[in-house]
Amino acid sequence: MLVQMRTGRTGLAHFLHKAKVPGYNSEQCSCNTGAETPRHVLMHCPLEAERRRTLQEALGGQLDYSQLLDSSKGAVVASKWMIQSKRLAQFQLAGQLLYEEDQH
Repeated sequence: MLVQMRTGRTGLAHFLHKAKVPGYNSEQCSCNTGAETPRHVLMHCPLEAERRRTLQEALGGQLDYSQLLDSSKGAVVASKWMIQSKRLAQFQLAGQLLYEEDQH
């Protein structure tokens, strides 16, 4: 998950559209405020505003993209958060197996 977020090569619309995956006619996020990239989802997507508070709390109140992906604490929190977002189909089973208790 972390490598995918760092490289931008994810199952999000921006990458899938660029890779010409059938069914991805746009790079836009479902919020229609930007391309669906890891940075957009973690930092800006209004659909994730409520959940984003957990990222802020984990980093001591300040939300910084570099700190999320480059610090050991941020990397763990951001990876778990992204998996729990359910935006990446390839991580749905991992989310159920690893974090099912966290979602109740």
